[in-house]
Amino acid sequence: MRSTFILWKLEWKQMWKKLPGMLLEAIILVAILAAVAFGAGKLLYQDTPMIRISICVVEEEENPLTDLLLNYVQGMESISETCEFLFVTKEEGFRLLKEQKLAALLILPAGVAEGILTGQNVPVQVYFPEDAGMESALLKELTDAGVSMLQVAQAEIYGIYDTAKEFGALEHLSVLEADINQQNLAFALDRMALFKTQKVSATGSLTWTQYYMASGLIYFLLLLGMACYPMMQPYTKVMSNQLSRQGIGVGKQCIGKWLCGFTSLAIGLLAVALVIGIFHRNTLGSLLLILLCVTALVFLIFQIVHSGVTAVLLLFFLATVMVYCSGGFLPSIFLPESVQIIGKFLPTTYLIQAAASLFTGTLEHSVTGALLGYTAGFCAVSYGICLLRKEEKA
Repeated sequence: MRSTFILWKLEWKQMWKKLPGMLLEAIILVAILAAVAFGAGKLLYQDTPMIRISICVVEEEENPLTDLLLNYVQGMESISETCEFLFVTKEEGFRLLKEQKLAALLILPAGVAEGILTGQNVPVQVYFPEDAGMESALLKELTDAGVSMLQVAQAEIYGIYDTAKEFGALEHLSVLEADINQQNLAFALDRMALFKTQKVSATGSLTWTQYYMASGLIYFLLLLGMACYPMMQPYTKVMSNQLSRQGIGVGKQCIGKWLCGFTSLAIGLLAVALVIGIFHRNTLGSLLLILLCVTALVFLIFQIVHSGVTAVLLLFFLATVMVYCSGGFLPSIFLPESVQIIGKFLPTTYLIQAAASLFTGTLEHSVTGALLGYTAGFCAVSYGICLLRKEEKA
């Protein structure tokens, strides 16, 4: 046992000498990736509407009143941000519609504006392209809703007339109609009343800043594991055999390497936790679980691959892919369904959830059990690989 402690002591001395360089490598790499992600986010997520609806308008008769109504509609903030009105001829409009370059084609008949005022209700013809996309489908739903509102308003006018006639109050009909019109106009102009608002968040109970700090913390640890290869790499054949002759078996050799990696990652994690202010007594359990699982995962990858360059590149590739599939770069709700299914089985998904608990203060038992299971599995497989390697050498 004394020989084992001497070996571990030598490993620790080597670790402390290499630790500053390891931390610097990880910080530089994370800084470069953060700069790239920030630039990509600025480029991709600009303040532009997600949907742009192109609508062609055909006026069968030029009318200043009709133009006034259209200008009013186009001037609405919610309309101008998403809809683009183009005034074309009927032939050009149908051609564009056939080419599916439009979301809809409106044909305004003569006297449409006057008909609204007089109650004649001259119908507006609305054409949608075949195999309409999301823009046309959305516009169709809004158009149907508008038709329903007009039908209700018209029914109210007829109903109030019949009611006034029944009770002999036709002299008050203009006042009653004015009240109905005022109520309908107030409802129509308050466009938000058409929708039920329910606030949801892709990041759950976390803010966007907290969400990306949690996922970034896991990604940083995995990248820091790349720098841990010099101290976590397997012993050479000669060295491993010599240690075995001294009574230091494969298990003890693995534990020494694993402890060096655990200590290095713990120092890096604690440094980041102190900087962002999440290190306190209530977070110790989550931090320990994260360290155990990440260390076991990194150690397993280094035991599988012998070459240092290959092992580091493999860890970088796996870390990036797993964090992406787990929703670390973009919340899972925005990812394809197949990617979401894959992410449910990855350890990084539970690691990010454990990191999220550093901000919420609540760590679910299922997350704890999953991380402990992954840690035990990674350690068992690593030990099995070491035993197989020893048998091959023998």
